[in-house]
Parts: sequence; structure tokens; C-alpha cells
Amino acid sequence: MKRRAERDLESSALSKQKKRIEELGLNLSSTSDDDTQYSNHGTQESSTSGTAQTVRSMRRDLCLGRGIKKQWTPWQKAHHPATPCLTASPQKLMAKMGFREGEGLGKFGQGRKEIVEASKQKGRRGLGLILKGFEKDLDVDWRNQPEPTAYEEVDWFPECTTEIPDSDELSDWVTVGKRKIIIDDETEFCREQLLENLLECKSAFDELEGEEMRRARTRSNPYEMIRGVFFLNRAAMKMANIDHVFDYMFTNPKDSQGKSLVRDKESELLYFADVCAGPGGFSEYVLWRKKWHAKGFGMTLKGPNDFKLEDFYAAPSELFEPYYGEGGVDGDGDITRLENISAFRNFVLDNTDHKGVHFMMADGGFSVEGQENIQEILSKQLLLCQFLVGLSVVRTGGHFICKTFDLFTPIQRGPGLLAVLLL
Repeated sequence: MKRRAERDLESSALSKQKKRIEELGLNLSSTSDDDTQYSNHGTQESSTSGTAQTVRSMRRDLCLGRGIKKQWTPWQKAHHPATPCLTASPQKLMAKMGFREGEGLGKFGQGRKEIVEASKQKGRRGLGLILKGFEKDLDVDWRNQPEPTAYEEVDWFPECTTEIPDSDELSDWVTVGKRKIIIDDETEFCREQLLENLLECKSAFDELEGEEMRRARTRSNPYEMIRGVFFLNRAAMKMANIDHVFDYMFTNPKDSQGKSLVRDKESELLYFADVCAGPGGFSEYVLWRKKWHAKGFGMTLKGPNDFKLEDFYAAPSELFEPYYGEGGVDGDGDITRLENISAFRNFVLDNTDHKGVHFMMADGGFSVEGQENIQEILSKQLLLCQFLVGLSVVRTGGHFICKTFDLFTPIQRGPGLLAVLLL
């Protein structure tokens, strides 16, 4: 009796399921050939397991959409060309609730009319977060790009045999015109398409927040994770890498016969200058490498980015002497003032027996937030002043290292070529 009651209960559930399906306007006979076995279970098997299997099968058919004839309306074809549309029965139910094609649900039609768009989430930082500057997709194909490598090869300019130009010829090089604040037409030293692509990519940073910029830089360059190690900042690591790549030509200069100029105990100190380089990472590396056998001179703009000698971790700061141009330690350190350049040159020559320094480092820069594309143009005066200081204080046969940005304009390439001729 108990088994019969269970069988009658499941049969009753099956009957209710069939009746519900018929009310929804579904036709079980419309199942595909692959699903015929599910629709025939109810009539061919009467056992308890067969009945239960049939109920589960029909439930699965309902969930998967099997046995449901799909009907497309013109509005659905226009708005849902690639996704399964609503079936006839749900359409009837929605029509009873007042739904009309092209209108929203609700008493006043306030429901959304557009379909729910696919997620365009980038990264894992907040659903719906859209970073300014990265709204559009960049079509970048990395498949043909060479594998990244840490090997750095030095490619030198050929030896220059051209006669050094005189002052009259140098004066002829100077042209005066209106201030130029665009770089899009600077194609003399660069292909037009390459310049256009570069500016398009850099434009993404115009509205990017500073924190997002730092995140992107860290992710794109794994060497950013090195940071400063035991130095004041990562600038020291940059100088250490440059010195190593160039076979330590900066911290161990040699004469034309390849003999070291500063390694012997009887030789003079290694003299160097550090300009526009606060808080002093470059100098900290040099002092760490040479210990007490070096002497440095520095000039940078006074203020938040001044030299922070008290924060030198890896080297003694007693062998580095800041000088801020006119007024000495009371000066402002503005390298764009000619009187500061002259005062710094005299100070360096007086402390090196009028020989000058073995090498000079220049790391000038300032914020160009929102104007990254024309950074080269905005920095041209600073670059020229750094080269002028280098030509004033570096001894014959010495070395000069200067940070630049892009090299698309004559104003940026000219000083570099001039330095090759004169140094």
C-alpha cells in the first residue's frame, strides 16, 4: 500500500507537470530526435524510477529550452541578432503585464528599453570601473614581437672627424620664430605613421590619474619592482645600470691607452658633477662605488626636490657639495639663469685645479601633466641649459650623461650632436 501511494503521488506530480506545460503552450512532441527518449519515458515506463526520471528530464528540458519552439519577432531580430530570443509563452505572459515591443516595463513605461550589455570590465578593481584614457580598445598584436631580453648592447657613433664649427657658423644655426607648441608635424627625423601611432598611445595618459599611471608603469616594466634596493631611490639603480653597460667608463675613466685615471693611490680623486638631480640618487651611487675616493658638486632647484644628503643610505654625503649658483648655498639653483651657470662653472673649476670634472650627470625634468605629447618641446630650454653646463665643467676627454625624452625635433637632436663634436 505504501509503494502504491508513492507511485500514485509521483504519477499525480507528473500529471500536474504535463498540465502546467500545456498551460504554458509548450508541445512535448516538438522535441528534437536527440531528446525523444525524454518525452517517451512517461508512456513507456510506469515504474517509480522511470517516473522520477521522466520528471527530472522534463524539468531539465524546461531549463535548457528543449521542446520549446523559438519564434523571432522583427523587433527581436533587430535588437538580438546573436542571442536566443524569448519564446512564445513568455511573450504572452509579458504582454499580459502590459509589455509592448520597443517600450519599457512598469506602470509608466519607466523600465529600460535596451538590452543588458555584455560586461566590458577590465581588470579586477570594481565592477563598472572605467579609467579615463582607456575607454577605447587598443588593437595591439604581440605575436610578432621579439622576446624581451635583459642583454644591452652599446652602439657607438662613428668617430667624428668634422672640424669644430666656429662661433659665426654656430650663430647661423640659430633661427627665431613664433613659439611652437605642436609636435604632430615633426617628421624630419621620424616616419609620419610612427609619430602618429606614438602620439595616439601617449594621449591615453592625458586624463589618467597619477596613481593609475604608476600602476601601469609598474606592470609594463618588471624592473620597476627593483625600486631603490639599498639606495635613496631608483635613480641610483638607473645610474648603476648605465655605468655597468658602458664598462664603468663613468666611475673608472681611462686615458687613450686604456689606463685608469683614478684607480691608483697616487692618482687624483674622481671628480663629478650632478645637475638637476635632486634628491641625489645618481650621486649616492657614485659615492657608494668609489667610497672616499671621489668628490662631487651638485646644483639643483631649491625646494621640495632639493638634495637630501641626510637620507643617503649607502654612501657618505660628506664628499658631495651642493652649490646653487649665484649666492652659493643661498642661491636658488635655477639652471635656466645664466648667472647661476657661470657661478657654478667657476666653483667647479676652482675646486678641480681648473681641469673640470671627469663626468657630469644631468637628470632635469618637471611635471607636464596633461601635456605629455609635447614634453619634448616644453623641455627644450631645460635641455639646452644642461648641455651648456656640461660643456662648461667637463674636462677634455670627459663624459656627459643627460636624460632626454623624445628626439623628434631639431632642438633636441642638435645639442646631442654638438656634444659629440666638442666633448
